[in-house]
Amino acid sequence: MNPIFPSILSTNFFDLEAKLRAFADSGIDFIHLDVMDGHFVDPISFGPSLARAIRAKFPFRLDAHLMVSNPEKAVPHFIQAGVDWISFHAEAAGAEATAGLLGTIRASGRKAGLVLNPDTPLERLRPYLAAADYVLLMSVFPGYGGQSFIPATLERAAQLKKEIAARNASCLLQVDGGIHPDNAALLQQAGADLFVVGTALFNAADIPAQIRQLTNHVHWSRA
Repeated sequence: MNPIFPSILSTNFFDLEAKLRAFADSGIDFIHLDVMDGHFVDPISFGPSLARAIRAKFPFRLDAHLMVSNPEKAVPHFIQAGVDWISFHAEAAGAEATAGLLGTIRASGRKAGLVLNPDTPLERLRPYLAAADYVLLMSVFPGYGGQSFIPATLERAAQLKKEIAARNASCLLQVDGGIHPDNAALLQQAGADLFVVGTALFNAADIPAQIRQLTNHVHWSRA
């Protein structure tokens, strides 16, 4: 599996199909969908109809990051749209709802992820590490593309990876926000498995070359 997950949030949507073709030609397996509701975060992005449109024309697997206030209402729509991986914010769901929603996603045959903002303590994730297929650690505050990587994410990633190992959990560690080749390599050294990349790809003059540069810095390290 290619560990680079392009996020289409940063794209010019008039040019999206051409960008997706460039990703397909460059060996990308997953497209990351940043779903924003205008409430949990200020902007509004897109919904499950875009997931259906991509799936109809491309062979990508889809990874939906739900930045929404009521993830229990949104999740069924993305399951029906055929999304493969679905993650939601720990900050958006209470303890009981979180456990139940992870179970609902996994029962549908999808991979279930839990997302943590940069200023939320890692303790919020610990009760759910065994129930999640992956954890998405935000390295910027969610809602807007083009932000700078928060350096403290490196230590947070290392701490979380140790916690995952200590609990003998199998969940993957995904990181999202301000990622470019140099910090991607540092994040992988800290324990990250997957890298969501937006602006650094969509602003690149040569997308295949940028993907090659990223994949020269990181590699898929899980069996």
